[in-house]
Amino acid sequence: MNDTNIDLNQQTSKEEMRVQMLARRDAVPAEQRTAWSQRIFERAVALPLYQSAQTVHVFLSIQSEIHMEPLIEHALAHGKRVVLPVFLKSTTETPCTQITSLAEDDFKITGFGLRVPKVRRPVPLAEVDWVWVPLLAFWPVVPGAHSDSGQMHRLGYGAGFYDRFLAQVQVPKVGLAFEMQRISALPVEPHDVPLDFVVTEGKH
Repeated sequence: MNDTNIDLNQQTSKEEMRVQMLARRDAVPAEQRTAWSQRIFERAVALPLYQSAQTVHVFLSIQSEIHMEPLIEHALAHGKRVVLPVFLKSTTETPCTQITSLAEDDFKITGFGLRVPKVRRPVPLAEVDWVWVPLLAFWPVVPGAHSDSGQMHRLGYGAGFYDRFLAQVQVPKVGLAFEMQRISALPVEPHDVPLDFVVTEGKH
């Protein structure tokens, strides 16, 4: 799959694209997403800068996103400090909380169906030195750039939490996505924060 399969034009809004991309990703068979996630995991943990990172900011998978559990478990097993974002309403602050396992008993489910740690262990943003970022779609800042060799624009879920958070950290910001989430372009707004690159299952 590639972006030629998407009905994209200059009138396509971000909200329309979110609906299209979520439906498109949901339509991928679970076993295919699992295979792609494994390849992304292998490419992600092999990155030299990631290997040297000590405090890694992660996200917990929702819906049809890539499987984050292997990457989180790998980071914990290799002695990295692993943190999650705590998104707060009516504020630009996005504090971090450390997690030490993915045990079900360590988390609770919010009204939005999201897993959050029962106990917060605050970690200063200044101590984070790598950020894995979720996304619905991505496209190059410079036309023709490969996902793993140039900055990428990111289409998120629309709440704006991640853009506010990403604007506060000056460390590698790296997306994790399937190659079929690549698109050709969308309008970029002033608050949009580009990613350093995106790791997919594809080879370039």
